[in-house]
Amino acid sequence: MNICEATKKALEENKCIREKPYKVKVKPIKGDVGTIMGLDGSHPVKGWQPTARELVSESWEVME
Repeated sequence: MNICEATKKALEENKCIREKPYKVKVKPIKGDVGTIMGLDGSHPVKGWQPTARELVSESWEVME
């Protein structure tokens, strides 16, 4: 799925998104900057900005 579809679904379900096969996930938040972290929730960092490649990728999924 693309990043837009994944983000909409994650916001509805209060979940995270990730681009497969990478070992990080992003927590999108309405009205604020997203947070990127390890799949286990470790090392959270606010202010993630996707690259052009990430924006056009069809490899996004929703996860806990």
